Amino acid sequence: MPHTPRTVAVAAVALAGLLFAWTPLAERADLHLFDAQSRFLRDFQSRAAPDDIIIVGVDDASVRAVPEPLGLWHEPLGRVIGKIAGAAPKAIGLDLALPDRSQEQMRPGIDRLLASGLVAARRNGVLVGSLQVDSRTRAAKAIHSPFLAILGDEGLGLALHGRDVDGQVRRFSLAVPTEDGSFPTLVGRLCRALSKTCKDGLIDFALGKPFKYVPFSEVLASQDPVYIERLFKGRIVLLGETQRFSDRVEVPVNLAGWETERGSAPSVVVHASALRTALHGQPPREASTPAIFVLVTLAALLVMMRDLRMAAVAGLVAVATTLIAATAALHHGFQVPVAPVLFVLVLSVVFRATAMLLGRYQLVRK
Repeated sequence: MPHTPRTVAVAAVALAGLLFAWTPLAERADLHLFDAQSRFLRDFQSRAAPDDIIIVGVDDASVRAVPEPLGLWHEPLGRVIGKIAGAAPKAIGLDLALPDRSQEQMRPGIDRLLASGLVAARRNGVLVGSLQVDSRTRAAKAIHSPFLAILGDEGLGLALHGRDVDGQVRRFSLAVPTEDGSFPTLVGRLCRALSKTCKDGLIDFALGKPFKYVPFSEVLASQDPVYIERLFKGRIVLLGETQRFSDRVEVPVNLAGWETERGSAPSVVVHASALRTALHGQPPREASTPAIFVLVTLAALLVMMRDLRMAAVAGLVAVATTLIAATAALHHGFQVPVAPVLFVLVLSVVFRATAMLLGRYQLVRK
């Protein structure tokens, strides 16, 4: 090829890569690459973080231990929250729907039993309850007004997860846009009550050890205040469901230390992962568009190579180097969407092979 056509070829391949970067296929490819990188870093390059978050899980055994349906757990929930509050935790977050109405007609005094636990937790310090969102109306579900009054304006956070196009949760927000501005999420409310340097973004799945949980029924049955204090004193306590088939979220890495499944995690574990990233990590920052433009243009230079075999070998080396560099960048806090770069590397080799075949065909015709 003369010099000018090769330059045009580089520009054309680079342009194709940039156009590919805006397609849903590139987005999904980058999400899958992020998942693979996160799992690799989790297995081989995990980073230490304070073990200051503990989960109290409503598991299958807890559901069997409490005879009432979950909507009537006023007494057991109030007792468990009161016991946790008595151990002086750093904060308490409730990833459980609080009742939306009084149940006094079912059992006189039942509302007061839950209210007493909430009051004890509020007096201890940071208490954040979750605003659950109706999946049909997308509106926040109501909370019975006395419980709402105890929590106060600073004690509510939306229990929402930001899902990507494939339905998986990889990122978190400290606040969600609303018609009146924004409203804090459960993670955002807890983080801002505990730290002045909260940032949202991608969850760092390689940060810290897998989470442990204490069964709700164990805390409920315990009569040992020393044991309860040892569990919760000075820690952030999140209450939520940890059942196998209820309130679960699709994630690339399941940080529930008591499970072996990789495809999904309890919602409360995902909140814990996001909160740990916000408090103790640096949510990976996504590379800017100019950076992607530079990387795609550099990859397109492979078209300039005359020898097809050398171009193929160089392409394989470039693919491996790109994947290694992107994983290293993620480890250091930068998420680089490399699907367009990989696409251009493959396209460059294909272009080079096509050009060679066309050249040979023209020679044969002559």
